[in-house]
Amino acid sequence: MKTGNGKTGRPINFDKDAALEAAMLLFWERGYEGTSMADLTQAMGLNPSSIYAAFGDKHALFQLAVKRYMEKRAIYAGKALEEPTLEKFIRALFSNTVAFLTTPGHPPTCMTLAGAVGCSLDATPARDLMTEIRKQNQVALRQRLLKARKNGELPKGINVDDYARYLSTIIAGLSIQAANGSTKAELNRTAQMALQHLGY
Repeated sequence: MKTGNGKTGRPINFDKDAALEAAMLLFWERGYEGTSMADLTQAMGLNPSSIYAAFGDKHALFQLAVKRYMEKRAIYAGKALEEPTLEKFIRALFSNTVAFLTTPGHPPTCMTLAGAVGCSLDATPARDLMTEIRKQNQVALRQRLLKARKNGELPKGINVDDYARYLSTIIAGLSIQAANGSTKAELNRTAQMALQHLGY
């Protein structure tokens, strides 16, 4: 297939799933602002016109990449939420997070933290999207803690909102430490220390 510049482009029936996976990994590694369309064309193996036709502009592609990340990669917290008791939930939250951050084949950090840290006007929609996802994750934590309180597992003297923010802060900190190069053993020791302070 010939493109407008005379070069041979990828046929229309390219693997959209594989292309989106490549885009997701690139955004995950470099963030929204750190990823250029030239980077995306190289990683996805597509020319710009094919990307625009299949996925839309850069922000639309980023939204699709984030959706893929949430549905296929960031499921470790959701699995922890399914645990039957508060203690099992919190232990699973930490162990699942460490396992996720140290899994080969993707950047050692959370995409919702690294994906949109830029502050330019062009990056504002991407940054807002990541902020909203993090807020939703914290709401899910709060709901699980309210369930624990209803079941008598969480003392009434503990502020549920503060506790949810505290857990979110520690989990985000593990992601930052992983990005800094901490090993799985080091992250596990940090998680164990946090669990001790939490009473588990």
